[in-house]
Amino acid sequence: MGISERRARERDQRRAEILRAAWLVADREGWSGFSVERVAAEAELGRATVYGYFDSLEVLVLEMARQALSDLSGRVASAADFAQALDVPVRFSQSKRAAFALLFPPIPDPRPPFSGEALKQIQLDARQLIGKLQRVAERSGASLPEDARSAAAFVAGIAMAGALVPELSESTTLRRRWQDFCLDTDSGEHPIEADTSSKGSKTGA
Repeated sequence: MGISERRARERDQRRAEILRAAWLVADREGWSGFSVERVAAEAELGRATVYGYFDSLEVLVLEMARQALSDLSGRVASAADFAQALDVPVRFSQSKRAAFALLFPPIPDPRPPFSGEALKQIQLDARQLIGKLQRVAERSGASLPEDARSAAAFVAGIAMAGALVPELSESTTLRRRWQDFCLDTDSGEHPIEADTSSKGSKTGA
């Protein structure tokens, strides 16, 4: 391996380390406490070093949003059945809390790194991705609005409620009943599982 190849590999590794540190900070502090200084401290690097890889806080946040969207897309694509597809948002929110909050912020964040058009586009892509669960719902025989756009919004709302309403996110049983009730599906397609507590839902809601 030549010097240039080795340097490129080392740079890629350092960049990945910074991103791992950034997610640790976001998960621990939340986005309100997220900063380049804290990321640098977590990565045990100087602030200038972090800026050498990410020109600004906005650039760092955008790269994290792209990673989050890629993760979410993979989960949607790999859902094995209707129940798993509808549970993508809740499972994503439980395992990647900061990533979920970045893609689906509970309230608009006016700070420039969190309100730019590029990030808004990624957030829109994430919402549209959840709407694509409509296709899975249609194959299951769910009762949906005839208009495709309305159907996508309908399914997205049902799926997102599982992540945003505490009672639904904490109980698989209640979430399944909610989904069946809204979509008029036969619960026999995905049998209701034993109820899970909020503690258990961290790994298997």
